[in-house]
Amino acid sequence: MMKLTDGLLIAAVALGILVAVAGLVDAGNAPLRDTTAALVNETAISADEMESVLQRRTQEGAPVDQLLGTLDNMIDEELLIQRASELGILRRDSNVRVAIIQAMEKSILNEERGRSFSEVQVQAFYRDNTALFAEPLRLELEAIVVTDAQRASSLIAALHEGVTAKALAAENDGVSITRLPPVPLSLDALGRRYPQDVVSRLQTAVEGDVLTHESSRGTHIIKILGVRETAAPPFNEIRLSVLNELQMQSQNIAYNEYLAWLRQRAKIRKNERLAH
Repeated sequence: MMKLTDGLLIAAVALGILVAVAGLVDAGNAPLRDTTAALVNETAISADEMESVLQRRTQEGAPVDQLLGTLDNMIDEELLIQRASELGILRRDSNVRVAIIQAMEKSILNEERGRSFSEVQVQAFYRDNTALFAEPLRLELEAIVVTDAQRASSLIAALHEGVTAKALAAENDGVSITRLPPVPLSLDALGRRYPQDVVSRLQTAVEGDVLTHESSRGTHIIKILGVRETAAPPFNEIRLSVLNELQMQSQNIAYNEYLAWLRQRAKIRKNERLAH
C-alpha cells in the first residue's frame, strides 16, 4: 500500500513537472485537457499513465531529480516507439512496449558498437580522462582511543617520537588500540569508520601526521604511517579498459544525440495546467 507521504510526493512532483514546463506550449495551441500530460506527434501520454509511473518510481526509492524527469522519460520512450514504427520494427517484434523500446535502444547502440577507434584516439582519451583510471588514494593508519582527554597530548607526542600504537595501548591503562586492517585503506573505506570531517582531513594528510577526533568512546588519536598517492597505471597496462570506456562513452553520446534528433523533428506539447 502506498504511504501518505509517497502520495504527497507524487502529487508534488507531478505538479512540479507541469509547472516547470508551463512556458513551453505555444500560445496559438489550445490547452491540453486535464487528462493529458503531453502530446507527442498527436499521440497522448495520459495523466494517469504519468502518475502510475511516478508512483512506481517513488515506491522504488527513486531520487527527486529522477522523479522530475519522469514525463521527459515517457516522451523519449514514445518517440522511440514511433521511430520503431517508421523503421518497421513493430512488424518484426512483439507488440510489447518494453520490448520495442529495448529493440530500438539496441539498434541505436549496435550501430555505434561497430565503430573502430585508432590508437591515437584511444591514447588521447586516456590522456584527457586519466582520473577515470587512477587508483584511489590509500592510507595506512594506526590508531588508539584514550578515555581521559587530558592524556592525549602525551600520547600524541609519543606517537610522533615513533612509539607504536600497540605499545602505547599495552603500556597505558585507559588506552585501547583501534583494530584496522593491516593494509592501506581508501577514503571510501575510511568513510565507513570515521566521520566525514575526519576523512576530509585524512585526504590532505601526509606520512607522520597525527589527527584526533572526539566520540562517545573518548579521544581517537590517528597516525598516518604511509600514503599511497592517487596514480593512473601506465597506458599499456590498461589499454583494453581505456578502449572499453571510450566505447561506452561513445555509445552514450550517440544514444543521447539520437534522442535529441527525435525530439527536434517531433511536435511535443506538455500540459501546463494539469493539477493534482
